[in-house]
Amino acid sequence: MSTHRQVWETIARLLQRVESSISDGTTTSRPSETPNLEQEIRKLAKTQHKANLLAEEQNTQMSQALALGQAAQEQNSRLIKNLSAEHAANAQKDTLEAILPALDGLEHAIASGQRYLKTRDLATLGLTNRNPGLTPQQALLVSPADRAVLAGWLDGLNLVRERLLAILEAGDVTPIACIGQPFDPYQHIAVGTTNQLPDGVLATNNSVVAEERRGYRSPAGVIRFAEVIVYRPLNSFGEQQ
Repeated sequence: MSTHRQVWETIARLLQRVESSISDGTTTSRPSETPNLEQEIRKLAKTQHKANLLAEEQNTQMSQALALGQAAQEQNSRLIKNLSAEHAANAQKDTLEAILPALDGLEHAIASGQRYLKTRDLATLGLTNRNPGLTPQQALLVSPADRAVLAGWLDGLNLVRERLLAILEAGDVTPIACIGQPFDPYQHIAVGTTNQLPDGVLATNNSVVAEERRGYRSPAGVIRFAEVIVYRPLNSFGEQQ
């Protein structure tokens, strides 16, 4: 039997006895029942007090259990969210890193094509100045149409390169600044030094004057270090500083 039910049954019995005494007119003729009634009331009060304490303790324990359960659920939700975000970030990082070798190949092809185009233009100028009567092969070499084909091919490569750079930029991946910048071991790897400044490059001691392989970084950190050539001028003894 529950405590609450026991309390209410005791109260019902007491009320029944009081009502019976009143209806019989024996309220004053049975004083011996008064102490018993007081004892039962005190006992009932103690029982009710214990029941209230027990109920309060149970409510407190239930509230604590619910709070712990809610905290655990929130922690699990945060953990799942963090794991999902980390997994997505790693997948995106892998995808972006896979683009870098293709971008390297394009940049090497573009640089080679530009060097060849410059060499071709110099050779064309020399041929036309020295020998107005060109062979068919030489005429083809210096023809504007042939140069236009090569220039168009380089323009196409540049468009693809710009598209790949845009994809990287959309993923918050940007090239690391190099030429003319102070050497930074947290972003650069020195693959060589030189005491000669390339044309058009202004630099001081321990500055980057050439880029062997481009580096990239994201807000999370360096994805690939830039491989660079560092300027080290000669001292008064003819030694590299």
